[in-house]
Amino acid sequence: MDADRKKGYFVSDEAFDSLYPIYIQKLSAVHWTPLSVAHTAANFLAGTEHRRILDIGAGVGKFCIAGAYYTNAFFTGIEQRRNFVKAGTKVASRLSLDHVSLLHGNFMDVDLRQFNGIYFFNSFHENLVISDSLDDKIERSPALYEAYTSSLFARLEAMPLGTRLATYWLTVNEVPGNFRLCESLHGDKLKLWVKIQ
Repeated sequence: MDADRKKGYFVSDEAFDSLYPIYIQKLSAVHWTPLSVAHTAANFLAGTEHRRILDIGAGVGKFCIAGAYYTNAFFTGIEQRRNFVKAGTKVASRLSLDHVSLLHGNFMDVDLRQFNGIYFFNSFHENLVISDSLDDKIERSPALYEAYTSSLFARLEAMPLGTRLATYWLTVNEVPGNFRLCESLHGDKLKLWVKIQ
């Protein structure tokens, strides 16, 4: 795809979302990262060369695809819904972005230490508020929310110094104290962190 046509998909969320089937487009306003947020977060996470970024609960890969467009970092998304992974992979291929990988699976099976940047858009929330769920294709429960949240907290706590973290729609007390908050942007919904101890 030529550069001008590709650029056209990144001028607005509506333009980007048009790359996906209608049922996915309808989920965008609530469930996918806005391009303006993705641009800010991706540039922070990819602050130096040779960065490897993980998006936990990547959905249809919008953050990863946008991050790969805006930066030279390599973006990996892990997502439990196979149909979302398939849709996102198709879009990344259509846009000729080769530094994106969307994986079908659970973040609990991924070694976070392979990455030096993490993006998290509160993908565990649907386990608490079932009415906010994307669909009924995966198991959801408050017990899973607790298990996922405590696992992520502990694993972030053990990440190497200098690890960068971007959280969207997450409270400060859900991030380990050994991360320093660098900036809070986009109406305080996007928070940018660095592991300092």
